[in-house]
Amino acid sequence: MDLSSLFPQQANNDYRGSKIALFVFPLIALVILGRSLIHFLKGDAGINSIATIITFDGSPDPDQVIYLFASLWGSQQVIMALLYAVVLLRYRALIPLMYLLLLIEIGFRLISGSLHPLTEIYYLRTPPGGAGNIPSLIAISVLLLLSLRRSS
Repeated sequence: MDLSSLFPQQANNDYRGSKIALFVFPLIALVILGRSLIHFLKGDAGINSIATIITFDGSPDPDQVIYLFASLWGSQQVIMALLYAVVLLRYRALIPLMYLLLLIEIGFRLISGSLHPLTEIYYLRTPPGGAGNIPSLIAISVLLLLSLRRSS
């Protein structure tokens, strides 16, 4: 395992980790791009239609604030997806660092969910993001380790 791969001396296209981690990274980037565009562009930011969070009554409409923040989160995800594309095209040596950033993001999602928990009364069913956090944490951890292994 080569921890210096997390912060290479030069950001270039010389990726030396596992081929599995290299081939899976674009698939993850595409999923993130799709998710981010939904959060950014969809009228309800995917909050009701995908995450199945209930709507709230009030005047002014409190859902609009929720949609705004979810859309802003989506805009940040779009930026990360663009960064992943740049890394894939030009700076593959940074792929281990991108896996580390993904791991940190999942960790922050888990912490946020603990700090501001939503119980089942807020959902019609378990949202895909909530159900996928722990499996994603495990998968990205494995991919990070694979990206740090020197390929033969």
